[in-house]
Amino acid sequence: MGKMKNTMLILALGAGAALGSGAPSAPDGRSYLPAVIRFVETMMERGTDRYGPRPSPLFAGMLNLRTLSLPVTEVPPEFYRSPNRQVQSIGCGLPDPPVGIRPGDRVPFGNNLEHDILLLRTMFELTRLTGEPRYARRADEVLRFWLENCQSAETGLMACGEHASWDFLQEKIHADVHEVFRRFPFWENLYQINPYRALRIAEGIWMSQVADRRRGDYNRHAGLKVHHPSLGAASGSAFPRHSGFYIWTFANAFLESRDPRFIERIEVLVESRTGLRPRPYSLLVPSPCPPPSDPADPTLRLLLWDSSALVPEKTEAWRQLVRTLDERDLAARAPEESDIPSRPRAVAFPSPKTEEEKELARKYAGLAKGSRVLVVSGGVRTISTSLSPLWEMSYGGSGLSGKALLDYTRFRQTGDARFLARARRIADALVRDGLPDKKDDLWPKACGQVISLLVSLRKEVPERSGAYLEFARQTADMAIGLFQRNGLFRADGSAEHYEAITGADDLLWGLLQLHCALEGVSPEPTHNDVNW
Repeated sequence: MGKMKNTMLILALGAGAALGSGAPSAPDGRSYLPAVIRFVETMMERGTDRYGPRPSPLFAGMLNLRTLSLPVTEVPPEFYRSPNRQVQSIGCGLPDPPVGIRPGDRVPFGNNLEHDILLLRTMFELTRLTGEPRYARRADEVLRFWLENCQSAETGLMACGEHASWDFLQEKIHADVHEVFRRFPFWENLYQINPYRALRIAEGIWMSQVADRRRGDYNRHAGLKVHHPSLGAASGSAFPRHSGFYIWTFANAFLESRDPRFIERIEVLVESRTGLRPRPYSLLVPSPCPPPSDPADPTLRLLLWDSSALVPEKTEAWRQLVRTLDERDLAARAPEESDIPSRPRAVAFPSPKTEEEKELARKYAGLAKGSRVLVVSGGVRTISTSLSPLWEMSYGGSGLSGKALLDYTRFRQTGDARFLARARRIADALVRDGLPDKKDDLWPKACGQVISLLVSLRKEVPERSGAYLEFARQTADMAIGLFQRNGLFRADGSAEHYEAITGADDLLWGLLQLHCALEGVSPEPTHNDVNW
């Protein structure tokens, strides 16, 4: 650890002079780079896979913060048995799930690379900022090992996402459900590492995720270990949001392969999930499948816009489709700042109805601690009753700060000031209300997103720049004091373990953004643009 501490000290002390291009340091001497570097160094030295017969550079998704090791390395065989192909990671000596997290979404013994996207991006950025090559080199090693070892031999899909991971102990895929979690920004890296395997991911999405390829009908849940596609449009499981992820995958596959089939696959999904025809005729045979409840889904629009840049012959047409959907969305009244609740919402949580749910409620009653309410419908989890909607988080969503970052991204894409106004309303509400009084249920992700939003918006709203930057600093100071333990960030405001699923990487990225803004680094890192 001595080498790690010396490296951190040298980089932190030199940060202002080396990175600022002559700009003055933060007025009060506060710097957020040391916390970023310490986190990265700790993960590189103590947080990797050193457990099974084959060590790897992958980062653990759960760690004991005292020992910086997996909390548990042995469980009985029945731990892995589940009727729905998800592994319920609770009990057997594991720490309780953080607030808002279901057992079937956790990563108890290994790595879910989608939870580390902004950690890897931070490592690439640290090399750019400091000139130290080993950060980017290690990030490249992580991506290489993941692509070459964590891919299903049958489906081509990767061991990551909403429910799956790579098991360090057994050296195999953990759980058998593939569902994309967030936007993936490293396609170019993967195609440089191994284009055959990278292209297999795109083929796996089409063959294993899309069950009815004539009508673009898919289920967001698919078999990972074995080929197990199913229909989802009629049941509401073909979320338009997920078609955005698939479209982004196919656009990158087209960019690398120039295979026109990927263009057609994109347009099949667009017509299926929006009802708009990218061509003069329908691509769906023999007839459209049931329409989605939200054909103007923001993730679909955002990723179709970005995908259009990778397919030049379709750029104008696809972006026109997006703008048509934008107008449908923007026609709806957006909430004013005064409409955004500043206090916790009074919500009636569903009571257990079936005998199975009642048994789960009895079994896990102990999870309802402090201000947390136990909910078993849709999966066992606790919900915070102490946080306002501005700070509340639960798995599967990014909260109001995430919505604001999405709207900010759409503003950057289109220049449409209405998107900027939406993002600003949430930013102004955050500054208006200040930091939360009760912090036990806070996630690192919430703080990281708030920092990223405010640092980014300061450039677009000059008259609010000072207020936004000061509140970003207040949030960063609170987050470091609340979450930092032994170099890492704990899972929530009352946890005593690290768990990547609650967005430690989002906080890491926000702190790096804030550091660069205060030090005058140019160009600044982009805003948090993956939590869609």
